[in-house]
Amino acid sequence: MTASVLMSTFDNGYNRKNDRQFAEFSQLIYNVTVTDEDNVSVTYEIMADSCSQACAVAEDLAASEMINIAYIDVQVMG
Repeated sequence: MTASVLMSTFDNGYNRKNDRQFAEFSQLIYNVTVTDEDNVSVTYEIMADSCSQACAVAEDLAASEMINIAYIDVQVMG
């Protein structure tokens, strides 16, 4: 999945010309399932640049919810 952002630029103060440029983000959506030691799973949808970054964000989210992680499953959604 790619997202576009609309950016405008000005040539000078007298001639206001809007040049629209689209910047594409390279982030993907990851479906990360964190399973704790009691075999209870929590699923997060995380937008990240890489699989390792999505895993790190999921670990932080699980730590904030006091979940003891047994394993993590990461899948690319788009």
